Amino acid sequence: MGIKKIIIVGIIAGLIMGITLFISGAILARIIYGPQMVPEGKFEPSQINAFYFIWTKLVIGVFFGILFTYIYEKLPLSNRIKGPVHGIKYAFVFWFVLSLWNLSHPLMYESINFPNQLFWLSYTLCGFLSFGYVLGLQYKCLEKKN
Repeated sequence: MGIKKIIIVGIIAGLIMGITLFISGAILARIIYGPQMVPEGKFEPSQINAFYFIWTKLVIGVFFGILFTYIYEKLPLSNRIKGPVHGIKYAFVFWFVLSLWNLSHPLMYESINFPNQLFWLSYTLCGFLSFGYVLGLQYKCLEKKN
């Protein structure tokens, strides 16, 4: 796949990832942190608004959507993504590796803040799985065109 296709596919999957991060973040924050929705002192009062959260999630989603799609395209894999299920598997493995890395430092150097870790693991898993699903869907559509 050429760089132009990587960017287009990454942007689309990344936008869906960003929307999923926004929605899952709101739901998970309410469940884990309660009515205040954010831990005390996490954000400035001006940052706690829906517009701030949605545009940051879209920017994050687009950036990482392109990056993860590019990384996938450069991996020397014998089996490529053929549909949404394969995309979800790729995204889950990617999420798992990154999550182990993120957990390794608190485990070694400090104590784990369980609510925060639970929130971030669940939140990023939702984002990665939606990215993988949409990526797989796009690869399936591209394969049908060829």
